[in-house]
Amino acid sequence: MIETLLFLAEAHSEVEGGFGLNLDIFETNLINLTLLVGILIYFGKPLLTNILSERSSKIAEQIQAVEQKKKQAEVTLAQEQKKLEEAKVTAAKIRSEATTNARKAKETILAQGEKEVARLKEMAGKDLSSEQEKAIAQLRERVVALALENAKSRMGDLLNDDAQRQLIDSSIAKLGG
Repeated sequence: MIETLLFLAEAHSEVEGGFGLNLDIFETNLINLTLLVGILIYFGKPLLTNILSERSSKIAEQIQAVEQKKKQAEVTLAQEQKKLEEAKVTAAKIRSEATTNARKAKETILAQGEKEVARLKEMAGKDLSSEQEKAIAQLRERVVALALENAKSRMGDLLNDDAQRQLIDSSIAKLGG
């Protein structure tokens, strides 16, 4: 760095013929900038190195924390996937049992329905037989009633007063002797 300053001073003295004050803004800015960068590098390097190393260690810690979280997330994901598979198996088992139960319930209901239909047919048959017997009994009663009415009306015609006297006399004669 000192060599750079000496080189610049020599170059400047050769141009103007001696060592003096340079008032040219562009040339002096370049020299000042060079000096400033040199000073910053010389004195700022340890500070910048410390800042960068601290930042690097913080980044490394953050990366490790993220990697740890990633590993935990992978473990959690694996556990949750295992639970999902178990839930799928359980759901399939429940679905199978529900289908089996539904089939059994259907068969039971159909069997009960068939028994109920058979019972209703039997009751209808009994009711029909009972109704037929009632109808036949009513017809018999009606026939008997009609026959009695018919017999009464004929008897009334056949048994007039003279015929009744003869019947009574013949009955008395048979009884008495």
